Amino acid sequence: MKTRFAHVSPLIFGLVLTGCGRAENTADTVQLAKADTASSPARITFSDLPVPPKPAVTPELIERGRHVYDQNCAACHGVEGDGKGDAAAFLLPKPRDFVKANYRLRSTPTGRLPTDVDLFRSVSLGMPGTPMPPWKHILDENDRWAVVEYIKTFSPRFANPEEDRTAVVALGAPPARTPAAVEEGRALFTKMACINCHGESGRGDGPSAASLVDDNNTRIRPRDFSKPGAFKSGYSTKDIVRSILTGFNGTPMIGYHGAIPETDAWKLAYYVETFAQPAAPQAIARQSQNFLDREPLGDPDVRIQLSERAWKFVPDVIRVKKGQVVEITFEPTDNGLGVGHGFAISSYDEDAFVNGAMVGAPKTVKFRASRAGKFTFYCATQCSTEKLHPLMNGTFIVEDDSAGQTASYE
Repeated sequence: MKTRFAHVSPLIFGLVLTGCGRAENTADTVQLAKADTASSPARITFSDLPVPPKPAVTPELIERGRHVYDQNCAACHGVEGDGKGDAAAFLLPKPRDFVKANYRLRSTPTGRLPTDVDLFRSVSLGMPGTPMPPWKHILDENDRWAVVEYIKTFSPRFANPEEDRTAVVALGAPPARTPAAVEEGRALFTKMACINCHGESGRGDGPSAASLVDDNNTRIRPRDFSKPGAFKSGYSTKDIVRSILTGFNGTPMIGYHGAIPETDAWKLAYYVETFAQPAAPQAIARQSQNFLDREPLGDPDVRIQLSERAWKFVPDVIRVKKGQVVEITFEPTDNGLGVGHGFAISSYDEDAFVNGAMVGAPKTVKFRASRAGKFTFYCATQCSTEKLHPLMNGTFIVEDDSAGQTASYE
């Protein structure tokens, strides 16, 4: 079957917004957009992330990037950078194929490669709504620059001197956000056929939505503008404008740089923002419903930071002394196919068990190491194949007082 790229409604196909509820009139719509923006916590988006100077590109830097990539990226993107890592079959959207080099987030025109700054920002911020985490919390800036340079080695396009990676799309000066400007954006939304894919409600349910596929011939849904948290470059007017002008390579969403004035892109972005719904209230944290009587533990005797890289616990061996109060904080470097990762210890399951640990959302468990011996700790999330969550395990060693050793981890 041939890959089909719809030419209807490509306008904002890959934007990363959220929105659905519309006001009754244009003036109210403008106020709603402002209110939603004001009530949401400010986050750094793609275009505004400060980027440190890139170090000199040397064989040592690229080798460092290979090491970082193998440790953190290959599980999804594959050793060859073709998007076929062990976890890829279970991920939607699929991991980026660095050989094809069809990058979504760019400041360059449609069909062009991203700049190095674009790549650094993508690695740093990750992709909201996907398993791609924000690596700025895990890797320092030199490691991120190193992996950017290594990723570029997968595609010969980056070494081709005829490839233009310097032409950055100018966004122009934003016009005043007035009811008239929003109304012009509404007209553009229909005129430019955005409505065919994104739908009248902005939920990505237009008449052409069901027929759209990406460069992997995988069905792809237009962006639901009612959900700002799903915008892959972050939710801001500037990045909506950038997406309108640059498009998303490898998707039906083309860019409109050179086809429409920048002021029209801003007006269209103003209208897109009217679809956004207020964020749902956060769930109330409640006490555990575990009715077992538990010993008040007080402050821990030992604190351990546990992580995960490429579906392996780091460290994978933990040693403590019998009788110690142990506090383990677990934060993974990926979101485990979207369901997070867990941590539990055999024979200590009633006392040491957490699930749903995510990037930026660690889970902590505190318990007393009351039984000496060697135990297995494992990922408590088991909903995957035998290659992933079930093979995440390590060794928890509780030494008796007579061993004369202190707590440690390897």
